[in-house]
Amino acid sequence: MAMGPVMVILGVIVFLIGAVVGSFLNVCIYRLPWEKSVIWPASHCPRCWNAIAAYDNIPILGWLILRGRCRRCGLSISPRYPLVEFLVGLLFVAVFVVDVVYGPRGRYGYDIGLPLATFFYHAFLVALLVAATFIDYDLYVIPDSITVTGMIVGIAGGWLVPAIRLTPSTAESHWEGLAVGLVGLLVGGGLMEAVRRLANLVATTIVSLVNHRYCRVEAMGFGDVTLMAMIGAFLGWQAAVLTFFIGPFFGLGTAIVKIFNKYRKLLGGRKLSAVDREVPFGPYLCAGALALVLSWRWLWPGWAAGIFDTLRWIFWYFLNVDAGPSV
Repeated sequence: MAMGPVMVILGVIVFLIGAVVGSFLNVCIYRLPWEKSVIWPASHCPRCWNAIAAYDNIPILGWLILRGRCRRCGLSISPRYPLVEFLVGLLFVAVFVVDVVYGPRGRYGYDIGLPLATFFYHAFLVALLVAATFIDYDLYVIPDSITVTGMIVGIAGGWLVPAIRLTPSTAESHWEGLAVGLVGLLVGGGLMEAVRRLANLVATTIVSLVNHRYCRVEAMGFGDVTLMAMIGAFLGWQAAVLTFFIGPFFGLGTAIVKIFNKYRKLLGGRKLSAVDREVPFGPYLCAGALALVLSWRWLWPGWAAGIFDTLRWIFWYFLNVDAGPSV
């Protein structure tokens, strides 16, 4: 579908909105792990405590105008701030294209209400995933203020607008929309919790055997559980299951680099740090969920539906129950 001038203008507006949201997410990424208010005090330099003026706080441009330094004391400002703003702007545009421009349930000039509602629904999820990614990457923690908020919004959105989720999680009534969100939350969180308990048990057993005494080890944190529950509440249980399985593929590159650096330090006789031993799982679950948000309209009918139908048939076959015709 060719994008006309109106869609291009709307895309620019969406990008600007995304950049502003990205600017707010920078505040959330910095403050939420420490349980600080994201509203007060205003953004300021951490060295001279000079409040950042509104004209210096313009997303992306503000950093470029200041050349990445505090106007008052010259302290360097991390380029990650404008990169996050740019990233969120691009992601918002991508979601807008998928849900509105190419959305099969309505295109510009027709039934625009539902596609726009779906866009805002997914954009909110994207914002939460970006915040969770950077916080977990920095501190190996995912605050409940992000995931619990996401669970509430994901369930409430599906209840208020039953058709807001994509096939096969689209509902026909408010209560069905509520049920889909709750099932997604339970399946996503339950699957992750089962894996977390198993991983912790295996890690504890291995470390205890090596040290000849009981040593409790936490291989995975509970933040991954609440993150998967949030993804399930937004996207449905099928997408939550796929997120769990495709997420690790996004982390392969990081894991290989970590392993290489770990053994390079060991061979060099240097001491390992916690960063060398740990790989946060949250960012890659978020990447998997983002990939599904942007591809689900084509992924489900083209591939995923057949996989789930085959698994359904196998499950009922082993229970000696007629699974019925394929869906």
